[in-house]
Amino acid sequence: MIKRVPAFVILFVMLFALLLLSIILPKQTYSENENKYLATLPKFSFKSFWDGSFETKYGTYLSDQLPGRSAWISAKSIAESFLLKTENNGIVYGKDGYLFPKFQSYDESTYWDNLKSIHDFAMETDTPVHVIVVPSAYTVLTDYVLSGLPAVDEQEAMNKGLPILSASCDVINIWDKLEDAQHDYVFYRTDHHWTTYGAYIAYRDYCEKAGLVPYNAFFEAASTAGNFLGTSYSKCKKVGTLPDTISYFPFDATISYDGKTYPGIYDFTKLTTRDKYAMFLYGNHAESLVESEESRDKKGSLLIIKDSYADSMIPFLTRNYSSITCIDPRYYLGSIQELAKGDYDDILILLGFENLSGEGNWVKLSF
Repeated sequence: MIKRVPAFVILFVMLFALLLLSIILPKQTYSENENKYLATLPKFSFKSFWDGSFETKYGTYLSDQLPGRSAWISAKSIAESFLLKTENNGIVYGKDGYLFPKFQSYDESTYWDNLKSIHDFAMETDTPVHVIVVPSAYTVLTDYVLSGLPAVDEQEAMNKGLPILSASCDVINIWDKLEDAQHDYVFYRTDHHWTTYGAYIAYRDYCEKAGLVPYNAFFEAASTAGNFLGTSYSKCKKVGTLPDTISYFPFDATISYDGKTYPGIYDFTKLTTRDKYAMFLYGNHAESLVESEESRDKKGSLLIIKDSYADSMIPFLTRNYSSITCIDPRYYLGSIQELAKGDYDDILILLGFENLSGEGNWVKLSF
C-alpha cells in the first residue's frame, strides 16, 4: 500500500525546486512583458542589514527573479478573477476594461527638487520654455475609476507646485480638457500612456500657447494597429482583457539617433512585439533629431526635453517645426543647460506627473 505523501513534503519540494532554479537559471535584467528593469542581487553590508534595506531589496530581487514569473502572474490573475478581486500585482481594475497602476505615494523632496530644477533651467535661457505635465490616467478618467481607489491626489500636488513653475515657464494645463474628453479614448485601457488622441489634445493647446497653427487631424482617417496589450496588462494579466488600438498618421519625417538616420518616425517592427507603443520615434533614446521637409516654411527648431509621453505627440509637431531635438534626461549624459544655448525657437518640457515626482534625473536640467 502506497502511503499518502504529506502536503508539507510536497510544499517543501516545490519551494526547494524554485530555490534551486532561481540559483541555476540566468538572471534577467529586463522584463519585456512588464516593460521594467528587474531587481538584481543587492550588495550585502551590515549597515543595510541593520536598517532593513537589504531585506527589502532582497525580497524584491527574489520576486523579480522568480522562475516562470510571467506564468505565476497569469495563474494568480485567474485565481483572483474567480474570487472577484479588483486588483492584481499593483494594478487596479476599473470600469470598461481600464487598468490603473497603483500610485499611492511619492517622494516630496524629489518632486520639489525637480520643480526647482525646471525653474532654474528656464531662468537661464532666453528661449521661451513651455511645460506640459501629463496626469496619470486615474486623475482624469474619473468616470472609469472605482470608488475608493487609494491614490495620490495629483491635482493637489500640481496646484502646490504651479507657482514655482509659472514664475519662469509657460505652464500648459491640459488636465481639464483631458477629463472633459475622457469618454473619447484619451488613455489606453491596458497601458499607462495616453493615446494619440490624448496627445493631440495637448498638441493643440501647445500650438495655441506657442503661436502656431495646429495640424487639423481627422482621426477617422488615421492608420491603426490593433492587439496592443500594454504595461498595465503585462503586470496583472487580467482574464478577458480587451486589447487597445494605436492610431498614427503617416507624416513625412525622419529620425536620427546613435549616428544613424531612419526613413520615417515609426518603427513598424515594434508592432510585432509586446511593447507596440515603442513604434513612436523608435522608442526611448538619450538624444534624437526629428526632421521634416514639409515644415520648412514654418518655425525652425524645437528642443523638447521629455519622457515617453511625448513620443506620440512629436509626430504632430513635425507639421510646425523643421527640426526637433529630443532629449530624455533619464539617459542623456551631457549638459542640458549648455545644449539649450543653441539656436532654438522654443523649448518644451513634457513629462508624466509620476516621473516629475519620482525620477531624480530631472535635476540634470539645472546642470
